[in-house]
Order: sequence, then structure tokens, then C-alpha cells
Amino acid sequence: MFKTTPKKALPPMRAGERESRAGGEQYCLSPLPLPVNSEYAVDVAHIDVRHDEATMDIRQGASPDSMLTAGHMLSVGVVFMMAFFLIVWIGIGGFPPDPQLAAAWVGGGYFSFLFVFTLAILWLNTLFKRMPPIRLNRQRREVAFVVDPPGRFWLPVPHNLWLASTASLAVTASGFMGTIEIGEWLRGAREGFPFGFLLMHVGGFVFFFVYPPLYDLICRLCKRERRTVLVPWEDVVAVCGFNPSLGPGAITGFSWNFALLPPDPERPGYTLPGAGIIVSVGGLPGALSQWEYLRRFMEEGADAITPAAQEWGVEWYDAYVAREKAECKRTNDMARWRRFRRKRLWEHARFAHWYTEYRMKHILPKAVPKDWLAEWSKPLPKSQWAKPSQAVSELSEHLRAAYQRGEKFVEMGDIEQRFGIAPPPAAQAPYPSFPFRAKAERA
Repeated sequence: MFKTTPKKALPPMRAGERESRAGGEQYCLSPLPLPVNSEYAVDVAHIDVRHDEATMDIRQGASPDSMLTAGHMLSVGVVFMMAFFLIVWIGIGGFPPDPQLAAAWVGGGYFSFLFVFTLAILWLNTLFKRMPPIRLNRQRREVAFVVDPPGRFWLPVPHNLWLASTASLAVTASGFMGTIEIGEWLRGAREGFPFGFLLMHVGGFVFFFVYPPLYDLICRLCKRERRTVLVPWEDVVAVCGFNPSLGPGAITGFSWNFALLPPDPERPGYTLPGAGIIVSVGGLPGALSQWEYLRRFMEEGADAITPAAQEWGVEWYDAYVAREKAECKRTNDMARWRRFRRKRLWEHARFAHWYTEYRMKHILPKAVPKDWLAEWSKPLPKSQWAKPSQAVSELSEHLRAAYQRGEKFVEMGDIEQRFGIAPPPAAQAPYPSFPFRAKAERA
């Protein structure tokens, strides 16, 4: 049989290269942080969660979209359960409804709530608390990534979707059945209280809070802790990928993603395991804008970027609703206002924005220890700042001249080869690293 998976990695791409494979395309923007002549430098994906004069933290989670989707699913589930049991009640007849039917009705509504709550809040909180940010330090010209230990482990990670789905099923099923059994117990049809369902229900909730620290303890005992790796800024790989979404017999859509990844110096063509960030950017211009946002911060400083406006939180949401209401009054289009209000209520939008704000302030910071990279992140005297390499300086000048001639970055091919600049020698030794939870810092 033919082997479609190569045993060896493809040669690592260089800045400016473009590759087409399986209907998709990949544009390499870095290594070597070069200007791409983007008209804008915008945080398209809203990944800049904090920055100061020396450092920037980038990560996912600063968006209410997942909570809005969860609110939509909750409304769908509750309406479905209400309609289903209402039809059953009409078919059975009688008023008040049969106690068994009433208990099942309440249990169905509770089931819908638990399904959304366990996955959209408990599981996502577990996921976000195990996704440390990537910290960029412009003065040291280094980027800190948190890297997973190599190889597979016999225990599933706490944010494993299959594991979370199993725990969610235990919570929701026991909640539904427990509600029915409690109803039976209250009306005297059952002799004993359903302690089995209660224990299963409580145990499912406890699992989400107990398993993560237990997993970390076992990993420490087995010496499989994550490590913080300090990667030189000029080695970091930035790529933009365009991939079709395939369905049965047809292409169902397209997606553009931007990725910032740490290369593995000991295995050219590979990246360090479990590190990096991949976000949706909507198109090639969005990817170039996102890269320019990060590059300008690192090369020119915080004054060279304009952070994206905050689009979450109760204050922002209230102002958004007030603007929409004023516009509807100005145009005398109250039907539009009613549609707007119905949609926001259906999505539980105000709660979604409130919880996103809560998650940003209280959940995401738990992903790293309070003193993580404290010394490394302190500002340095300007005399101690790391300087760009000669290759970056020369190539940047060549590129700016090419842009004046109307050339485009994505059409030039390998930038180093194009302008005859020898790439800096690739690192062969591992990057500096230390245990993620350790207090050790590199000066």
C-alpha cells in the first residue's frame, strides 16, 4: 500500500514562502520578523489581553461568542422541553397535570440547563485555566511559550472533550433521573430517598474541580510537568493558513487561520508540543494585520499599536443596547428594536457579557502562577535591550524599497533568497527552559 504520511518532516518554511496542499494554502510570515506592508496593524482576533512597555500577553478567551452560543442552545433546549411536555400533557389531559409528568417536565428543563452549564462554563473554565498565555518581551526579544512534555500519558488531560462529555453526561442524566425519582419519593410512590442519583450528581460536579489538581499531582510524581521555554523572537514561526471545510462530496466552507508557533531546534520542521496559538482571522489581510500588530509591538513598542476596542463586558453591552435603541427611535423603526431585544433575550446576551468579563478577570489569570516570569518581565535599562540581527535590519530595508515599487510580500517568495541575504544559522541546542510551576527565573 502507498504511504501518504511522510516519515520525515518537510523542510521548514522561510518568510515569504507560500505552499499549496490538499486544496489549502499556507503563507509563511516568519521566522525573521519582517514588515509585510499591511495597511493596518490590528488585533483582529482579540488575543492581546495585556501589554505594557516591555511585555504583551496573547491568548484566546476575550470573546463572548461561546457564551452567546451557549445561551442560544439553552433557549432551544428549554423551549423544546416545554413544547414536548406541553404536547404530552394535552394528549394525556387532566388538570393539574399528573405528578409524574410534572416531575419529568421539571427534570427535562433541568437537563437542558445542566447540558449547557457543564460544557459552556465548567468545561470551558477548565480549558482556559490550562491555556497559559504566550508572553512576548520586546526588550529581551524573546517569547515565552509553555510546552507540554513529549509523548502520550496514560491519563487523559482534564480538558479532554471526551472526558468532559462523560462527566457532563453523568451530571445531566443523574439530574434528570434524580428529579423524577425525588418527585416519586415526595408523592409516596418510592420508599427511600434516591441517594444513588444524588451521589452521582454531586460526584459529576466534584469531578470538574478535583480531577485537574489530581492530574497535576500525578504528573509531578511522574516527572511530566510542563515547561516554560524562552524562544528568540527571530525564531518564532508565524503562518497564515487557508483551508477548505470538506463535507460529504462537497466543500462546505473556507477558513483562514493565523498561527504563532515555537519551532523545535532539535527537530527542524517540527514545533514544540502543545505550544503556540491558532486563531481565526477571516482572510489574508486579517492575518497580515494580526502579524503586523505583534511585530510592531516587538520592533517599535507599545506606542506603535492601537489595541482593539473592548467588545465585551456589561458596560460595553449596555452602551451597545442604548445605541441601538436610540437609532431605532431616530428612524422610528420599533419593529427592528423588538427583533433586536428578542434576539438578545434569546441568547441571554447580558449574562454572556457579564460572565465573559468575570472570566477575563477571575478565570483566565489562574492559568499561570502569580509570579510567573516576574523577573524576566521587568523592564530593562535601554542599554541592555537586545538588538535586531543584521539580517532583519537589511531585509527590512530591502522590503520597504520593494513596497515603494508596488511589490507585495506574499508574491515575493523566499525573502532571504530573493535579496541574497544568508539566513542566520539555525539553533541546534534546546532553548532555555524551566518547570512551568517553578519559581526559578532567568535574569
